[in-house]
Amino acid sequence: MKRTVKTFFIALLILNFIVLNAYGLSYEASNHYGLENVIIEQMSKYNPDFNIKYTGSLDNIEEVLRKAVDKNIYLKSNISEVHWDVSGTKNASRINVRVSYIITKEERIEADKKIEEILDDIIEPYMNEHEKVKAVHDYIVLNGRYDENKLYYSDYDLLMEGTSVCNGYALLTYNMLSKLDIPVRLISGYGSGEAHIWNMVKLDDYWYHLDSTWDDPQPDTGTISYSYYMLTEKEITKDHTIDENQDIPKSTKKYYEHLKELSYDKLLAETGLDMYNEENTAKNETELINILKRKISYRPLRISLRLDKSISQSSLENAMSKLAVNDFISQIGYSPITSDTTEEWNILNLNIKYKETPEKITLDFAKNVYNTVTEVKFNVYAIYGNKKANITNDVLIYPYDTDKLSISKGTLKFKEPGNYNLSFEYQGLREDISITGLNSNAFDYITNKKPDNPVNVKVYDQYIDFSSVNQWPFIENGRTMVPLRAVFEVLNCNVKWEEASKTAVVEYGTTKIIIPANSTTAYINGKANTLDVPAKIINDRIMIPLRFVSEAIEKTVIWDGSNKTVLIY
Repeated sequence: MKRTVKTFFIALLILNFIVLNAYGLSYEASNHYGLENVIIEQMSKYNPDFNIKYTGSLDNIEEVLRKAVDKNIYLKSNISEVHWDVSGTKNASRINVRVSYIITKEERIEADKKIEEILDDIIEPYMNEHEKVKAVHDYIVLNGRYDENKLYYSDYDLLMEGTSVCNGYALLTYNMLSKLDIPVRLISGYGSGEAHIWNMVKLDDYWYHLDSTWDDPQPDTGTISYSYYMLTEKEITKDHTIDENQDIPKSTKKYYEHLKELSYDKLLAETGLDMYNEENTAKNETELINILKRKISYRPLRISLRLDKSISQSSLENAMSKLAVNDFISQIGYSPITSDTTEEWNILNLNIKYKETPEKITLDFAKNVYNTVTEVKFNVYAIYGNKKANITNDVLIYPYDTDKLSISKGTLKFKEPGNYNLSFEYQGLREDISITGLNSNAFDYITNKKPDNPVNVKVYDQYIDFSSVNQWPFIENGRTMVPLRAVFEVLNCNVKWEEASKTAVVEYGTTKIIIPANSTTAYINGKANTLDVPAKIINDRIMIPLRFVSEAIEKTVIWDGSNKTVLIY
């Protein structure tokens, strides 16, 4: 696949004009450093023509001017031509700079506005930085088309015309990730012998190479490749050459290993990097057929796996033919076989098209909060117009911790109390749910009915029934006071009352809160905190300020004044 980057022409013309004051001089510089800063600053403003009064040395001025342009690869990537002339004397010169940009200042503003709109659409509040990078990468690949005619070069072109060369792909990746405050760089060099530009991205403490251009199949098929997604320097330099004059960060941490350490199973599956898992590695034709049968059950759009190099082309074709007998498949395509990073295995990437595509998938859960001693029954459906198909046994579910949850064939069991965010995926569609399991003791305090009481407390989706403790919340000095045990056992806290010292102790994971009765001082992991309202004993119940403790265990607390209800999430 050929990729190119526009070659920038820089004309350097040193003229010995004597007339110094023919033009008004807008900027001044007295040395090479100051000159460089002026040039970079004006180019960053897309200023096409500017003058500099220069009183520094003219020694090596041509090299100084060239370095000023080359120093900032982002600016250089937005420039098509630079011309300048120098006039005056050795001690007092005028430098006139004329720049042609690949876009105008107005187009830059328009492109930035468009980027903000796209990010508002594709970035969700729950996303971590890894998911944000993937969302940006996927948007660019799916909505961009490589310009074979090499007429379009900017991110503006990619946004507005839907096409560009690699320069536009790399600039758009840079600008979108920069707006998300994700560290990103532009890297110049060569790809398969041609001038090329791509990105490096920093996730956590590690830098990775990302080439969104080469992840866009050519011709455009409306699919996404991850062959050049988050690569180490060793991986990218198989077919990329990095310009020697660049000071780039080291990139040695394999992305697969990084995601495994983070337990990001969802991202491993979505990027195909789960092929490095043992269960997705085929040592012979039989294993290959079994893996494909297992993975096709949840209708993925893409399947990635590793093959032993002994598996022949005829074995591969036989496996494909067995997969193709499924009457719900319309087309199977696969990219050329390549070696994995170890050079010991081959990689197989399949793109699947289906005869029917659902409009959406829906989740059928009775409620979102459950007693952990009960089995949670659920169904998942694919909607095809007026037709509704049960896909409960086929849907892919992630991420979840198997040490804390058990999920199979429409049944969920909590092994530990907690709040869990689950994603259900089928044929490229996804539906998310937040589900909470409460321990048996805590569930005794829960009711689905809103009590006839001036102050209510709602945890997740359920009201707390304070009649079981015979003490209802009340408001004192603008703070909601609640019975300690009734609320915080619902939140899966360990609650103790130390009678001798008249002190309440709340433990939540590694957080320990100590609240002495009748005191305005409470302690979070030993650190003193001032309470607006002290804890107090009423009807043999310790009453505490709800907001303080809820926020101490990092819960969101909202006051719904119209319903006189405290909401906790």
